[in-house]
Amino acid sequence: MASLGTKIAVWLWGADVDGRRLLTRLDFTLLPYFSLIWFLFGVTRASYSSAYISGMQEALHFEGKDYNYMNTAYLVVYAVCQMPGTSLLTIARPKYVFVAANVTWSVLTLITYKTNRAWQVILLNAIEGGFSAIAYVGAQFILASWYKNSELGTRAAVFCVFGQFGSMAGGWIQAGLLTTLAGKDGLPAWKWIFIIVSVMTIPVALFGWIFIPDLPAHRTAWYLTEEQKDHAIRRLGVGRREKWDSTVFKRVLLSWQFYLLPLIFMLYSLCVQMLQNNVMALWMASRGYTTVQQNNYPTGIYATAIVGTVFYAVISDKIKSRWEVSIAIGVTFIIGSAILVGVDTDSSDAAHFFAFYLLGTTFAPQAVWYSWMADVTSHDLQLRAITTGFMNSFDFAFVTWWPLIFYPVTDAPNYEKGYIASLVTGALTLPLVWVITYLQRRDTVRGVIGRIIEDDSSDSTQGDGVSGKPNDAGEAVNVRSTEV
Repeated sequence: MASLGTKIAVWLWGADVDGRRLLTRLDFTLLPYFSLIWFLFGVTRASYSSAYISGMQEALHFEGKDYNYMNTAYLVVYAVCQMPGTSLLTIARPKYVFVAANVTWSVLTLITYKTNRAWQVILLNAIEGGFSAIAYVGAQFILASWYKNSELGTRAAVFCVFGQFGSMAGGWIQAGLLTTLAGKDGLPAWKWIFIIVSVMTIPVALFGWIFIPDLPAHRTAWYLTEEQKDHAIRRLGVGRREKWDSTVFKRVLLSWQFYLLPLIFMLYSLCVQMLQNNVMALWMASRGYTTVQQNNYPTGIYATAIVGTVFYAVISDKIKSRWEVSIAIGVTFIIGSAILVGVDTDSSDAAHFFAFYLLGTTFAPQAVWYSWMADVTSHDLQLRAITTGFMNSFDFAFVTWWPLIFYPVTDAPNYEKGYIASLVTGALTLPLVWVITYLQRRDTVRGVIGRIIEDDSSDSTQGDGVSGKPNDAGEAVNVRSTEV
């Protein structure tokens, strides 16, 4: 039995004993906290979609494009606050930043159930966007600060999967409330979900206060030994740039990473807009499906998203490369969008369900491409922090207005122009995958990217200003640069 347990531990956390002990503790503290927060984020955002089609629209007098305006207000503030948020994590202790944001986010969600006009929900969504902006990009930044390139994709996938579970649970919870709590204590079902989500957030915030380990350099994780804290720093290596100075903006603005990774992530987000904005639910409504079915069936998208995200992320970690799975994702963009473009709205329900569920697997870039970004920016702390925030900010700079043009509620159920736009944006990801791969290989060979791993051998002290050479995983090894 012990032998079997050891084999499982080695498969999950690697053969290195010190690394395995460290990863075990991180995987039961750091990873669960961010996963739970992202789960609650998914529940919260799904609750607005579910509430809208389950009574909130009529109760709060939503008219025309008010639903789109609600999402747009949220996304605008969310996008603006992401780069400042990730940059703040390099200055302040992440524990304080995350817990304060979690508590405020919970209070705003609770207030939503007391609203009686659409404009109030729109305003609260905008404010909530500022405090929830750190949830995704901040987690990605912290995870990349603790996990190696060959570990990060899988952990990022686990984190993202909890968000998909949250989105699924949001629909299930609302569907259950429609039959169990509707009218209880004088409250309609759509109001109960905001109360429940708010209450759920508080214990998670407390968990974070206890277990968030900040950054490795802070050495504040009480559940790690001093040796493990040292190992956490050494095993990732040293970044070539670690401080805020006068060169930061030049380093960031002249880097290819700052432009290409946000660009490809933006194209991905625009492509999958048919999976957002209640597109599937509104199409189902036009086909005569019940309200409960409209809440339940779209959750299948999140189920396929979970499978695709885990599969692609694990494969990319195992082969220590992101471009191969990125090509597969890009091809899926094209196939799924082409089906929606080619099939008439009023025919072939099976084709529509297949296309929606197939495209669900393309949520994988949330883990794979953020891990790819961390791989190619690990040499520069400020570049990584700013690019992490900018990836989502640049993304939402387009997502805020894109649905108003290509997926407005008033077009339901015929979103032909939106499906065509998704086909085009999905296809454009393929040449970008090739360009990023080429630049990564070029700069890895040159020793420009990748962390520097100290070598304890006597030879390592004889180099003077020599950059580390990359290993098979694209990480720099064997010498310590005098620039550091």
